[in-house]
Amino acid sequence: MKKLIEDVTCAGCYCACDDIQVTIDGQQILEVQTTCSQGQAWFERAAETDQLVPRIQGKSVSQAAAIKQAVELIQEAQAPLVTGLSQSSTAAQRAAVALADQIGAVIDTGASAATRALQQVGEATCTLGEVRSRADLIIYWGAADLLANARHRQTLETDSPEMTRKIIAIGEESVRETDHADEFIAVEPQREIEVIWQLRALLKGIALTGNEPVGIAESQLQSLASQLKQSQYIVFFTGPEFKQGPLSHRKLEALSLLIREIQRERRCHSISVPASGETKGAEHVLAWQTGYAAAVNFASGFPRYSPAEYQASRLLEQSEVDLCILTGGNPLAGLTAQAIGNLKSVSSIVIGSTLPQDFQPEVFLPTGITGIQFPGSMYRYDGTPLPLRGFLPTVQNSEAEVLKQISNSL
Repeated sequence: MKKLIEDVTCAGCYCACDDIQVTIDGQQILEVQTTCSQGQAWFERAAETDQLVPRIQGKSVSQAAAIKQAVELIQEAQAPLVTGLSQSSTAAQRAAVALADQIGAVIDTGASAATRALQQVGEATCTLGEVRSRADLIIYWGAADLLANARHRQTLETDSPEMTRKIIAIGEESVRETDHADEFIAVEPQREIEVIWQLRALLKGIALTGNEPVGIAESQLQSLASQLKQSQYIVFFTGPEFKQGPLSHRKLEALSLLIREIQRERRCHSISVPASGETKGAEHVLAWQTGYAAAVNFASGFPRYSPAEYQASRLLEQSEVDLCILTGGNPLAGLTAQAIGNLKSVSSIVIGSTLPQDFQPEVFLPTGITGIQFPGSMYRYDGTPLPLRGFLPTVQNSEAEVLKQISNSL
């Protein structure tokens, strides 16, 4: 018998759209409406989870055998790492933090750059509801994927006849986005900090006479400064391209300082956007448990934070890890290509509803999908917590339950 379920939250990406309509027959999904291609792929994954089986070195084994092997690997490890955590529920992320604490591991959420900037100068942010209702100038800086996302643009549509909105896309010339923006401003990636400092000077009334702008055309710099002065509610969406490079946290600090200065006269906020296919929320959970949002080391028996030292990609690139525990629906999220390459030579345990292509872990423990087969919660990329519903049966355990089984067996 067909049943229509409305207002389902999709955990396929950071947008976490919560108005999806799903038709089921009690055993499988028949149709999904009002979602994007990423969301469609996430819902389709539910048909494959019951076919997944625990594996040790690629060979099918029982759940008990896989748990036993995972426990043995953990007990032998001297420098374990817990990472991934994308497309995971809040309960699973909490269980991952608890396991890292129990075994003295490093755990990283991939939010090191944003965390370092937040610690230095703070952050002014808002919800998507405020953006939709109030923002008259939206700037997408290094966030071309978000701007191209039709579901995101639909979320910000307003019926208010009084709302006049300008949309500006900023990025390097190779990712020019004009189809959905009123204006595109090309900025050299290595000059973004200077561009922000030049904007701060112009907004303070300091002329750049005799100093030609760097990294941006002078006409565009002057125009952007003028629009920032004229707007009443400004929102910056900062994407993964903006947060790349060894000085990414300095760029975020510079932007936060610019936003703080704009706020003296008008409203201005920023929202950080993860890479496509990733989700946010693990940094919130880790902060609850430890006081730090990323790059935490439990080896000393208490949480120690050092983003330059304990970042997951850096640890793998430098071969400082002898066991990697990867969790979530997108377990390789946030890792660099070099880190993924080195990961193949390290003992690994994958816990999740999918097994990454071209990667065979020592142990694979399959799970169901929270949001389809289990209830729970997750965070949208603007920091808003959303409920996840479970409406299909499965033979698999939840990700949180598998993590707890490992913890209880240690």
